[in-house]
Amino acid sequence: MNASPQQPSSPSPYGQSPAPMPAPAVPGGSGAGRMKRVGIPVVAGAVAASVVWGGALALSGGSSAKVPDVSGYRAVDDLCKDAVLRETGSLFTVKDGEPAVLRHDSMDRSECYREMAAKATSVGAMTVSTALTLHKKTNPGPEFIAEAERADYIPKSRTTVKKLPGLGDRAYVISTELEHARFLTISVLDGGAVFSMKVTGVPLSDEDKAGPYSTDKLEPLLVKDARATLTKLKG
Repeated sequence: MNASPQQPSSPSPYGQSPAPMPAPAVPGGSGAGRMKRVGIPVVAGAVAASVVWGGALALSGGSSAKVPDVSGYRAVDDLCKDAVLRETGSLFTVKDGEPAVLRHDSMDRSECYREMAAKATSVGAMTVSTALTLHKKTNPGPEFIAEAERADYIPKSRTTVKKLPGLGDRAYVISTELEHARFLTISVLDGGAVFSMKVTGVPLSDEDKAGPYSTDKLEPLLVKDARATLTKLKG
């Protein structure tokens, strides 16, 4: 996945949407017990791109107010090497990532996308995305707060938004469930820097009532990894 400084990608939550995940093979069968294949490429691509999670803003986004200082943070060339997933990795096998970097006079952005597989079960197809955006000419604060605190605007979704103390100037844990997808995001504002770490899960079938992961188990692990990653990126 490549990002061009001259022509940035469309303003999706993380600059670019993850490549659609291939639909896993689902065992056949008959009767009520037969598992239906979910349209994973559509869910993981189009749906994920439409859900705003307080990640990076478009180049023209942000307020015209005084730009906050971003000194100390680095938009690294390969965020996959610096994104810490030690805690999350206790539940999932994390595959090699695909980094991307955008460099521009208005902002710098580092991104990493990875596929994951649950260790305890084969249920669901999952990805984890990490992004750090350094805003150089605009203040991302007002839009960041609006997108995080009103993340429940998606129709037919169940969303919870919680403030996360002790991380940056303002941080949130956002969990959303759609009919065929689940999202858990740590979203952080620190001066002119906007950071996000997001897990996307898609069940393999309509009959999978448990979903691709347990939010209660994953949330504290993802918070720890987000803290560790921010520490690496600042200094």
